[in-house]
Amino acid sequence: MSDKAGQKKNAEAEDTSKLWVFGIPFQTLLSREIRRFMRVWTQTLLAPLLTSALYVVVFGYGLGSRIREVEGVPYLEFILPGLILLSVITGSYGNTSSSLFDAKRERYIDDVLISPITPFQMALAYVLGGALRGVLVGMGTFVLAIPLAGLPAERPLLLLIAGVATSVAFASLGVVAGVLATRIDHIFFLSTIVIQPLTFLGGVFYSAEMLPAPLRVVTYLDPIFYAVDAFRFAAVGVSDAPPYPALAALVVFAVATFLGTTELIRWGYKLRY
Repeated sequence: MSDKAGQKKNAEAEDTSKLWVFGIPFQTLLSREIRRFMRVWTQTLLAPLLTSALYVVVFGYGLGSRIREVEGVPYLEFILPGLILLSVITGSYGNTSSSLFDAKRERYIDDVLISPITPFQMALAYVLGGALRGVLVGMGTFVLAIPLAGLPAERPLLLLIAGVATSVAFASLGVVAGVLATRIDHIFFLSTIVIQPLTFLGGVFYSAEMLPAPLRVVTYLDPIFYAVDAFRFAAVGVSDAPPYPALAALVVFAVATFLGTTELIRWGYKLRY
């Protein structure tokens, strides 16, 4: 009788550990996602830093010699927050989209789906793995920017919130792209045809006030503009839009994309190749 009671107690403890958000299934998947991009750190972390350095040299020092200041801020200092956020966006999106697509193509997504992991845990593990890569690349770019431009961080807490919210949002979008993609070019299509143009139209290299009225309207309709603007405000104290509503909208966008990702995984649509 005592043996049966002990077995029942162990089974209940096991079930409880499965339901716990940060239980073993979640930890295992998150650990795999982190190891996945750390194994090839020269491609996933170093390469984006070199790309950011090239942007700084070409746009910062090249155009900076002609455009001295924007909104009272040296041009190089003005564009660096946008360049940091650009690296965060590409790193976060690229990590989760390629990870999900590879898992489907190589069929090891089946191992995840039959494991005792909930859709919420699965989404959280993938998104945190991608967000961590984005944040690491962003931090590396920020450290790189200090000797180049002496980039200040006037509001470090807001800087952290904007960076994390952006990485979570685009890591979530990367999961969506990875789930829906049936060919690898679908992932690159969304990145090059949608995300990259929105990034360049999002005020990374210019102030919205410098544009004629029609293009200014296009910029204000770009969701990435508000992420860049909030991040720039936190870094150097200038913005085109009201910064706190922009930051709030960014956080809401991040939460909404993550919840949408969770529901897509719960639905199971196109999770198998």
